[in-house]
Amino acid sequence: MPSGLSRLAEACATPGIVNLTGPLGVGKSRLLAEFARDRPGLRRPWIFDATDSEPRIRAARRRLQRAPAGTVAIVASRRPLAARPAWGGDPVTLVELAPWPPEAIRALVADDLAVRLAGGIPLLARAVAGALLAGADRAPGPLAAAAAPVLLHRLRGEAPDLDAEGLSVLATVDGADEELLAALAGTSSRAFDTLARLSVVRADAHGLAVVEPFRFVFDWAYRWRRPNRRRRLAARAVARRHGQVARAGDARLRARLAEQVLFLAARPGFRADLFAEPPGPMRVRPGTAADAGAMGRLTRQWAATEGLDHRGADRMLQRWLDGAEHGFHMLVDGEDRPVGMVNLTPLGAGPAPVLEPLLQQHAKAAAGRGALVGMMAVEEGFTRFQPLLVRQVLVQGIANGRLIVSTPWQPYQQMCARFGLRRLGTTRDDLYRCGRANAVYARAFRPAQLPAWLTGLQAPPEPEPDLAAVRSGLERLRAGRPAPPELTAAILALAASASPTDRESAAVLHEYYLRGTGGHDLVAHRLHLSRATYFRRLRQGLERIADLLR
Repeated sequence: MPSGLSRLAEACATPGIVNLTGPLGVGKSRLLAEFARDRPGLRRPWIFDATDSEPRIRAARRRLQRAPAGTVAIVASRRPLAARPAWGGDPVTLVELAPWPPEAIRALVADDLAVRLAGGIPLLARAVAGALLAGADRAPGPLAAAAAPVLLHRLRGEAPDLDAEGLSVLATVDGADEELLAALAGTSSRAFDTLARLSVVRADAHGLAVVEPFRFVFDWAYRWRRPNRRRRLAARAVARRHGQVARAGDARLRARLAEQVLFLAARPGFRADLFAEPPGPMRVRPGTAADAGAMGRLTRQWAATEGLDHRGADRMLQRWLDGAEHGFHMLVDGEDRPVGMVNLTPLGAGPAPVLEPLLQQHAKAAAGRGALVGMMAVEEGFTRFQPLLVRQVLVQGIANGRLIVSTPWQPYQQMCARFGLRRLGTTRDDLYRCGRANAVYARAFRPAQLPAWLTGLQAPPEPEPDLAAVRSGLERLRAGRPAPPELTAAILALAASASPTDRESAAVLHEYYLRGTGGHDLVAHRLHLSRATYFRRLRQGLERIADLLR
């Protein structure tokens, strides 16, 4: 926060518009209050807080267009104003607030679990800490369920009519296109467009996705509140994505769909290899020239950890950097500070001096496009985020059509075998000067083979609830014959749900089965639903009744 104050003061030193941005709950309003208090005797700037909805953006712009010359104004928003059409392109000075580092969150709440679940967002830290004080169990589900309504309340300031069920489903299945979200949650095109404008949602290769740490919160809240429905939604999303994987012509989309299938359905061991929960504000990005110091530090750590020749580590790094494409990907925290890295040398992109002996010995396997893993290192204290780097390796391998791993370290060799990579043998040369055999593994990721490979990593599907039995019981009710009394109770419970989709589904079931007056078309007309929406709600209602009766 202090660095935010100094950057804001510097930006306000000259007349103009300063756009203070940062994710929901990061502390923009608190920073503005501190900034105003720290300027006694100075002319106060115009301040527009929570400028996140289209009407508020337009209102702020109209006022600023009438501002006298020399005015300093601060407009706080969760997304940069330049990215919002309602702003109109007026020039601004951008001051961005990043998620807080763990030590800053710890100073705020002093509870390690709250720090981990907060993902660098003070609002989440306080919500989780409050739930713990109120006696909630120290588990992700109940704590996320306490934090999710806080987020939804804030997000309604951006979109009062947002589809809360659609947002939760979007988070719990790790993203969806419009067709998938309509099939899973009954989300309309208009509601999908509203979700796309939320500050916690981004457009991804496979549709819309909720950004971290908000995805984690909505996902775990949904798992806790509606575990059976969450499992069924995941299974339906996996089935749909399986069909898309082999058909996807774009390699990046194919890799993202495969990643989503693994997120939703991988067996526990594979999930632990690939996904850190909670993921926090961490992300992986390509390495740049500005990362040279971090690359050197992490290379020396890698050499020390794996017993490599430390004197040659810097020379090896330089030879990697001298290649056509160095292939380094950095694991960074919320402030973009590198805390880990992996080398993914692109095959077929030109010379790769460090790996030349390997490429010559295994020329057939290394011919054409692909990615070759040369090393991986993570700072002490951040090792629980290593799965992000492992996932980057797998995603790049799928996107490039082939993955080759060269490693002398046995745990990595075992991981390669678990993921179905074939052992090609060892290198004749002691490539890393460590005195151990350097094993080489490889796998081709052809589009037509991906579904079978993914299936081999998936957990066995759980049995679907018996919808036929629910439908049969409801048909008996409609015909006036004896039926289990819990069916009627379940419909009434569904009608009392906080979810508009649930209430609409309950209305369909009530009109068609309990009142029993008229066929499907008449009931759809009576409820003012299109035929497609009516049958979606009917199906969703049957599924929810099955959930309630399990």
